[in-house]
Amino acid sequence: MADPRDELLRQIRAIRRRIDPDVLEKAAAAAERMQTARPAPAGPPPAEESPDIPFDRQAARDVVMTFLQSRHDGGRFAMKLMEEMKKPEAAAKAYAQAATKPTRKL
Repeated sequence: MADPRDELLRQIRAIRRRIDPDVLEKAAAAAERMQTARPAPAGPPPAEESPDIPFDRQAARDVVMTFLQSRHDGGRFAMKLMEEMKKPEAAAKAYAQAATKPTRKL
């Protein structure tokens, strides 16, 4: 049985060979323009946020909301998620497990 990572890398290489280099260059330039056009946050962070937080809370909320809205389960996953978030001991346990899990090297 072939290593799934090797198979995935082979598929990525095959897809890259089929992409027109001019299109790839235009996409990279568009992505660069989007990054430079994104306005910097104005002013200091709100009082409830620490300046040590390395992400934008509102952007994170927007991403999560987009994810939840893209699901087609009538809100069941979102409700289950909200119920689990009300259990601080479960959240702490899950966070501790995620922090201690060994990472696989690719």
